[in-house]
Amino acid sequence: MPKPTPQPPEANAAWKDRGAREIPLKDRIPPDQKKWIVMVLALIMFTHTMDFMVLMPLGPKLMKLFEITPRQFSFLVSIYSFTAGVCGFLGSLIFDRLDRKKALLGTYIGFLVGTIACAFAPNYLVLLGARALSGAFGGLLSGISFAIVGDLFSIQERGLATGKLMTSYSLAAIIGVPTGIFLANHFGWHATFGGIAIVGIFALILASKIIPNVRSHLQNHYSGIFVGLTENLKDPNSRTALATTFMMVLSQFVVIPFISPYLVANTGFPEVHLPLMYLIGGILTVISGIMMGRLCDHYGAHHVFNRTGLLFLVPVFFVTHLGNVGLALTLLTTTAIFVFSNFRSVPAITMISSSIPPSRRGSFMSLNSCIHQLGSSLATFVAGWFITLAPNGVELVGFSNTAYLSMAFGFAAYLFGQRIRMIA
Repeated sequence: MPKPTPQPPEANAAWKDRGAREIPLKDRIPPDQKKWIVMVLALIMFTHTMDFMVLMPLGPKLMKLFEITPRQFSFLVSIYSFTAGVCGFLGSLIFDRLDRKKALLGTYIGFLVGTIACAFAPNYLVLLGARALSGAFGGLLSGISFAIVGDLFSIQERGLATGKLMTSYSLAAIIGVPTGIFLANHFGWHATFGGIAIVGIFALILASKIIPNVRSHLQNHYSGIFVGLTENLKDPNSRTALATTFMMVLSQFVVIPFISPYLVANTGFPEVHLPLMYLIGGILTVISGIMMGRLCDHYGAHHVFNRTGLLFLVPVFFVTHLGNVGLALTLLTTTAIFVFSNFRSVPAITMISSSIPPSRRGSFMSLNSCIHQLGSSLATFVAGWFITLAPNGVELVGFSNTAYLSMAFGFAAYLFGQRIRMIA
């Protein structure tokens, strides 16, 4: 494992003297250390994503144990997204005034405290509070991680780093959730969160050793806490990037949360094959994420986005109109959803993280994370207006209508994405 590159005294002096010339930090970090930085950030994102995703399959156990209603259980899920969105906004006010490494470690410690509290929660109310705490800090991790990637990797190598970082979402679904369910089934649901905390402590130690201090953005920080937010909202390029994120999230979440219920209820897709659907989709998402990252670095994120940004809309139409077409064709369609989503997301996030100067990147990515969290909640809520139960009480009616919503939002995201300027 490579050791972090020590910063010489003259580099520190140059940082203090704004008039001094200094080799950018991204050019002083050895390639091997950069690989470890991405791996550590991906491990942090893996624990955060697993912590969020694993709660839903634990629902039946928790409802039975705590004797709570489905509505009360939904609060455990929604409070995580709500506090993540609120704290993402608050983070946008302060993160550009902090060393990126210190912001990451402090936020991750808060997340681990919340996760450990979940592992020892004796009742529903304590668990609800612990989930709120986990969400409050966990929702900040994504923005800080992508800000670090933006600061430590040049535009020519940022695509691959972004693609690798995004594989953490897929690995959480492929490895994390099944492992969490296994622990819950054999050792109790507390063991699931205890396991996440143990992995998280290991990731925290690695991060403290491997990730360097990132302070170059402090040279041009703003004096007032609202100035950075104001600058982000005043900048047309920043607004375009935020609009791209918002439209992409709406396009995804008006459809994706309802795919599994629709397939089981309307197409006769066996429920026992749902893990297979996520396994195949997750594995190919990992592969496609790395592939798209390399393409972004080779051809440019804009070039790749212009050619892949609309592909996601094709499987969206077909999956919402599927009938009983058999296992193979259904898996082909759902896998295309996962993969083509990556085809759009990797170049888009590479462009978005490059659309602002380093002095505003931390606050902007936190604001972007806030937009993502609130957008996903809004999309699911809107989709609920269109989807109802059939008179037989089993099938879903109106799911096909969400395809047209998704396609409209997706086309808007494509138009906004083409207008993003990559500046740093």
